[in-house]
Amino acid sequence: MKQYSVVVMLTLLLGCSLLSSIPVQAQLPDDGPVWTLGWATDMDSTYIVEMDLGWDAKGEIVAYIENNRMSPLEITLSYEFDSWVPFTFSGPDSLSVAGNANETFTITFDSIDDDAAREYNPDNTSTIAITAEEKVGDAPTSSQEIEGDVSVPRIFDLRPIVTLPDEDLFSGSWIELSAKLSNNGNAGDAVKQASVQFRSCPHLSMPGVEDLKNKVVEITDAQNGKDTYVTLRLEASGSQPNRVCEITLSLTSEGDDASRSTTFEVEVMGAEENEPSAPSSGTDENDDTDDSDSLSQESNTLPWVGGIELLMMFSLAALSRRMNFKD
Repeated sequence: MKQYSVVVMLTLLLGCSLLSSIPVQAQLPDDGPVWTLGWATDMDSTYIVEMDLGWDAKGEIVAYIENNRMSPLEITLSYEFDSWVPFTFSGPDSLSVAGNANETFTITFDSIDDDAAREYNPDNTSTIAITAEEKVGDAPTSSQEIEGDVSVPRIFDLRPIVTLPDEDLFSGSWIELSAKLSNNGNAGDAVKQASVQFRSCPHLSMPGVEDLKNKVVEITDAQNGKDTYVTLRLEASGSQPNRVCEITLSLTSEGDDASRSTTFEVEVMGAEENEPSAPSSGTDENDDTDDSDSLSQESNTLPWVGGIELLMMFSLAALSRRMNFKD
């Protein structure tokens, strides 16, 4: 029995010595993801920066950093676009995140020069990359990066600009006007509808203005666009009187369905109206003159007895009677 007990004890001691000789892997607690950089704004699709006809840009996108550690986290941030963008952007350079906390930060967009803004084609997209880097002291320890696509909206501003010729417009004739179809937006456009109105001049017309429909208009003075000119014919009927006529030419944009117009004035030289001729003075006046002359001549041929002649006649009669009385 004693021998059996000794054998058991020796076996146990040998087993313990063997177990103690096997190296034990130290198991440290698993912290999981220490921190995460992500988007708070939905960036699954392209983010469109707001921009109006005055080319004022504004907008913002929001990102976050989640700290899963018990200790605080110090992060430095940097931003970069992969191509030129027609706006300014800014965000924080650094961020402190407490343990087991989530902090958001915002990248804001603002305006730049108007002409430069029109140079950016809204069909393009630019990718923004945000890099977050953890630092302990001055030494970087880990970093993460996220990306998102950004662009601008399509802006339309289609309007006509008319140049008047030096020649005059006469009733019963026509002149040609040069019109520039100005596309002041940032995307190609076309004429959906064209119309003209005449104020106080119903005898004017502009045949063929409807043919401007579907006319493609490239961007004016931006993105290497070419100017678009058309020639319009302005006609005045023969019954158009002499008058200054107000004319309004309107274009409706295919892009935004808005109608924009220009108003100008054209003086129409009406035909001289023949005034009703007065009775010819040649015959009547001569007749009157002849009648007056004849009347004057006839009155001159009549004997005229004046006061003196009448006294002389009375005196001669009285003298004759006296002489007869003396006889």
